[in-house]
This record gives sequence, C-alpha cells and structure tokens, in this order.
Amino acid sequence: MQAVANKNLIVSGAHSLRVLDATKIFSFGVLQGGAHILTLDEGIELEAVPGSIQPTDTYDEGLFHKVIAFRIGQVSQQRTQLLQSLTADQIIAIYVDEFGKNRVAGCLDWPMTFTFSIVGALYECQLESRGMEPNPYLMD
Repeated sequence: MQAVANKNLIVSGAHSLRVLDATKIFSFGVLQGGAHILTLDEGIELEAVPGSIQPTDTYDEGLFHKVIAFRIGQVSQQRTQLLQSLTADQIIAIYVDEFGKNRVAGCLDWPMTFTFSIVGALYECQLESRGMEPNPYLMD
C-alpha cells in the first residue's frame, strides 16, 4: 500500500488564538513534531468570533504556505490601534486545534505577518507565513 500525499491539509474547529511577538522569544525549536518555546511574553489573546478561526497548511514546491484566517468583532478605535500595531510585528501564533491540542504556526526563521481589514462591524484578519513543516504541537 502506498501513502498518498495530501497537498491541502485543512484544520477545522480551531479556537483560542494567541499571538506572540517573535522578537521576545528567547528560544524556539521543533523536535519530532513538537515545538518548544521559551519566552516571558504571554502574548495577546485575540478574541476571535467563535468558529471563525480557519488555519490551513498548503504544501507547494517544498514549502508549507501557512494561513490563519479569522474574524474579530466589535470595531473600535482602541481595537483598531491594537491590530494596526500587530501589522508591524513578526508573529508566532498559538491556537487550539479540533482535538484540543495547542498548535504553533510560524517560527523564528519564518514568522507570520498580520493583515486585517474592516468589513461592516467585523475585522477580517489573516496571519500568513511559509515553513518547512506543518504546524507542530506545542510541548509543555
């Protein structure tokens, strides 16, 4: 029996998205599918609309294209300023997958970038990066 390579791995049912400033991480490593992170920064919990977090890993030409799309409600000047500040940061994202496990997107060599737009009463947000492997699990 031959394994079939899945070119479009989609994770569904993700929730609890937190972002860390990659410049505040002391140590980051991935070993056997598990990420180890040493930082004093707790990061920022982004209050995404429930059910809106959609992480994807698409494999193409030897790299994974990682995207986390999500929405945030309650447009305000204070929240817009916070999100605008994130656009200048290099980001490591941590989210809970559909199995209740913490996953890490982005790394020090390939940090995520953040973009957003305001659509009606919501922020349409996206984190994006490339990487050599799928999003690893966060090890305790």
